[in-house]
Amino acid sequence: MSEEVKKEQNEQEETLYCECCGCLIDDDDYTEWNGQIICSDCLENHTTTCECCGERIWDEDVYGDNDITLCSHCYHNNYTRCSCCDALLHEDDAYYLDGETYCRDCYEDEREESNLIHEYGYKPNPIFYGEGNRYFGIELEIDGAGRDDDYAEELLDIANTHADLLYIKTDGSLDDGIELVSHPCTMDYHINEFPWEDIMHRAIRQGYRSH
Repeated sequence: MSEEVKKEQNEQEETLYCECCGCLIDDDDYTEWNGQIICSDCLENHTTTCECCGERIWDEDVYGDNDITLCSHCYHNNYTRCSCCDALLHEDDAYYLDGETYCRDCYEDEREESNLIHEYGYKPNPIFYGEGNRYFGIELEIDGAGRDDDYAEELLDIANTHADLLYIKTDGSLDDGIELVSHPCTMDYHINEFPWEDIMHRAIRQGYRSH
């Protein structure tokens, strides 16, 4: 094989084309990403990075809003949306009420319009928490500090910041109290995830007791 033929074959083997725009790539002006060869212009103009995990993604696969860019995995596993205004929320910033998800402002508005202390017969659709075969719902009567909406609001703030775990009802057997009712949870969830300790400390400071 002549040197001229070898040179021509080497040039053909070294010729690279961008798999996004199809243009010939000069020198090393490209990136190998997701098994594809992408020129620098396409990488800059048609991809971005997830602000949560740092992974590079195509612009057409972007989730999020004008304030944050997210990949599909981070969006579906770490974020949710307000059921009232549709604002994008990190799960740590979401509030829950009667099975719905809210941003802080909408949560406050919804709570003002709803009864914080429900009648005894109130029974929402159960939400199950934890992984297992047996779930427990707790009804805890606390007495001594009244049927006070402000106190109920404080307890619900602690309980429902990250999930809709607790609601409050009246109870005819109590002279000066309320009944705290949990959604069904596994025993492990009640012990390790449910903020019972914080709820009880606040109830005690409010003047409630349970026997």
